[in-house]
Parts: sequence; C-alpha cells; structure tokens
Amino acid sequence: MIQLFAVTKDNFAGFQEDILSIEQSSFPSPWDVRSFSGEIGKELSHFWVAVLDNVLAGYIVFWMFAGEVHLLNIAVHETYRRRGLGRRLLHRMLDVGIDANAETAWLDVRPSNLPARSLYRKTGFREVGRRPGYYTDTREDAILMSMDLHGMYAGMRGRDSETFEQRLSI
Repeated sequence: MIQLFAVTKDNFAGFQEDILSIEQSSFPSPWDVRSFSGEIGKELSHFWVAVLDNVLAGYIVFWMFAGEVHLLNIAVHETYRRRGLGRRLLHRMLDVGIDANAETAWLDVRPSNLPARSLYRKTGFREVGRRPGYYTDTREDAILMSMDLHGMYAGMRGRDSETFEQRLSI
C-alpha cells in the first residue's frame, strides 16, 4: 500500500538517506542534503515522500506561490518505476494546488528525459516553451510545460486514485 507523507523537520532525518540515494541514482547533477533540507519549513515549499511497504520509493518537492504550482524535483527509485508512483506524487502536487486555488502548474524537464516527458504529458501537462541552455551541467535546454489546474486536471481529479492500488502489483 502506498502512503504519502509530508516531510518536516521532525521526520527528515528518517527519510534523508533514502532520498539522497534515489536522487543520486536518478540525476546527473543531484541535489545535496542542503538543497533538500533547505526546502523544509519554507512557507512556499511542499515536500512529500511516497512509502511502499515501509520502503521510501519516491519523493516530490514543489513550490506554491502567486496562484501557481512549480515542480522543483521528483524522483522514484528505479525498482518502483513504471508502476504509477510518479503519477501519484504528481497528483498530490496538483491536488494541493487546486485546494489552494492555484490556477496553473509549471515544470521544466530535460529534452533527453523521455520517460519524464511521457509521464507529464499523460498527466495533462503541455509543452509551452524552451529555456535555452537551462541545465548548467550539460547546457541542455529545458522544455517548459504547464497545466491549467481548473481545466484539464480538475476534470480528471481522483480518477486514477480509485484504481491505483489495484494496478500496483509488486
């Protein structure tokens, strides 16, 4: 069973090692512990983990401000990928945004990250632009994607969560 937990100052130490391990195996330029801990307690920042059978399987970090949701970081442990965890984490972000009356969700993704781009499109994000040379490690562009939270996502809200546990077979 998947459980989602908000990361706080009180529980971060218990999640830290697993978060950093997932981060380092997922990205060419991973966040360090200060990047993650720096998001905890910020008024605009939200940080959630997904736990499956007592194993931290993924996380998401996003900001909420000015009527918008901005995805900063999302990753799922390679063992648990392609099982709906990334979508579940994204839905948490979008639900938090709708509950806070946010209008739009935004994210940046590397053109080379085809699995993430596919997930974002399936979730309802649309490509709206590019940021040339955005990623400093490779100078790769970023694809800017957005979603109208009160349009596309609001209409499908909750649809996947009803069958999520049935689809997840580990």
